[in-house]
Amino acid sequence: MSFDLQAFAQSVTKDKRTMEMFRYLLNNSYIRVINYHRTNKEDIPRFEAEIKYYAEHFSPVTVEDMDRFFDTGVWHKERPGLIPAIFEGYRCHYDYMLPILDKYNFTGWFYVPGFFMDVPYEEQLEFAQSHHLRTDIPEEYQHDKRIAMSWEEMEEISRRHVICCHTGSHFQITKTTSDEDMQREIVESKRRIESHIQKPVDVFCWLYGEEYSYYDRAHKFIEEAGYKYVVGNLKMERVRK
Repeated sequence: MSFDLQAFAQSVTKDKRTMEMFRYLLNNSYIRVINYHRTNKEDIPRFEAEIKYYAEHFSPVTVEDMDRFFDTGVWHKERPGLIPAIFEGYRCHYDYMLPILDKYNFTGWFYVPGFFMDVPYEEQLEFAQSHHLRTDIPEEYQHDKRIAMSWEEMEEISRRHVICCHTGSHFQITKTTSDEDMQREIVESKRRIESHIQKPVDVFCWLYGEEYSYYDRAHKFIEEAGYKYVVGNLKMERVRK
């Protein structure tokens, strides 16, 4: 079967995000991102094998590393950077993923909805299902029904890893989102997390990996909150002043 290069090129050029991804690959981008959501107990061997591989072949990335990279345009470590992006603030991240990251001294970036940890245990499953978190209660959590991390666990994670805001209630911000909703989901959610971990939250991530854009009205809330970086579908960008 022959490969039709022209047809492939025409298909790729229809989606500017796909074109952008190819541009990054061709330019040998220095920082990769691997996304994780649920990290179930039965998958621990796979997760450990993956993190062990990352630690052997890539460099962990901190916010300070990103600052230097954006300031200089040069990645300063011998190995390319890699960010394990761990989404949604699930309790299983603390129980199963955190020990593996710590074992291999590899930095994780935890993207959490800032209000999830405040939901009473018996209401967390309903909250998850109604906010597109799509989860269940694993057998090991049936006794108390808690599926979100606690604030104490979050604070512990923040000592060695990066905590990022993934809105307040797993909320999709669009061009029609009200100012009130943006204030709550972009600004108040960041303040809520910071009040518990006692350190700045520098990164905001759109829901559903939106193609990067500020939307004119959303930008003022991003700036008001004091974020350094915004994560879109294919890239992280520094907040423009």
